[in-house]
Amino acid sequence: MRPLGLKTLAIVAAILAGFVAQVALHAQSDDIEWSSAERDNLTLWHTQGQLRADDLADHGQGAYDLVSELIDVDVNAPLAIIVWPAGSDPTDPSLFPAGVEEDADVRHVVRNASGDVRSAVTNALIDAATGAHAAQVPLWMRSAMGFWSAGPLPGFFLRRAGSVALFDHEQYYSVEQLETIPTSWQFQAKYFGQAGGMLAWFIQDWGPETLAELFRAVGDGVAFYEAIEQVYGIPEENLIAEFTKNAERALLLNWPYIEPQQQPFYERLNLNHVIAIAAAIPVAILLFFVGKRLFYD
Repeated sequence: MRPLGLKTLAIVAAILAGFVAQVALHAQSDDIEWSSAERDNLTLWHTQGQLRADDLADHGQGAYDLVSELIDVDVNAPLAIIVWPAGSDPTDPSLFPAGVEEDADVRHVVRNASGDVRSAVTNALIDAATGAHAAQVPLWMRSAMGFWSAGPLPGFFLRRAGSVALFDHEQYYSVEQLETIPTSWQFQAKYFGQAGGMLAWFIQDWGPETLAELFRAVGDGVAFYEAIEQVYGIPEENLIAEFTKNAERALLLNWPYIEPQQQPFYERLNLNHVIAIAAAIPVAILLFFVGKRLFYD
C-alpha cells in the first residue's frame, strides 16, 4: 500500500501546484495596468505607460498606412493590438484588457518591439486580403512585407544579402528553403535580404497594382505560386532563377542610398596580377641599389 500512497500524494501535490499557479497567474493579471492608444485604424494596449503605448501605436498605424495602400486592402473588423508583458498567457480571453471589442481582430505581440507590432498589423492586412486562404501566403512574403511596413527595406539586410549571394557567389535559397527562417544571424540576414529583394523585384518591375492583384487571386482560392504564375507569368520552378537574373538590380539599385559592394581585392586578383607584383619586387630592389650607387656613393 505504501507505493500507492506515495503515488496518490504526488497526484494531489500536482493538482495543488496547478491550482496555485493558476491563482497566481490571475492575481498577476489583476495587477496589470493597461494603457491604450487609439489611432485611425487600430487600438493598441500596452503595460509600460501611455508614452510607450502611443509610440507603438504610431508604428502600428504607420505600418497599416503603408501596407494597406500597397496591397489595396483594409481590415474590416476593429483591429486590436495587445502587447503582452513577459510571462502572460495571450490565449486566455479572460486576461484581455478591458475595452477590447468582441468582434475585434485581436493580434497578440509578446515582445515589446516596434517591429513585432508592425508585423502583427501587416499580417492582419495580409489575412484580410486573402481571407480563408491566408495560410497560402508563405513566410518569406509575410517577412518581406513586415520589413516593408517600416518604409524602405533596411539596408543592413539588403547589403548582407548582396554580399553573401552576389559577391560570394552563393546560390539564393530555394522556394522550399524559404519556408523556414534560419537560426543563425548571418543566414537570417541573407534570408530576409532575399525575401526583401523578391518583393522589391515584384514592385519595381510590375508595380504595386500587380502585387494587389496577386493577393486578390490568393483570396479567390488560387494557390500562392500558381497565383504568381497567373499574375507574373513565372512558374514556381523558375521563380528563383528569374529572381537571380534581376537580383543585383532589385537588391542594390532600387534603393540608391545602398552603396554597391565589390568583391574583396584578394578575390579579384588573378595570376597576371601575382606575376606582375612578383616581377616588380626584384626590379624595385635593383633600382634602389643602382640609384644609391649613382647618387650617394
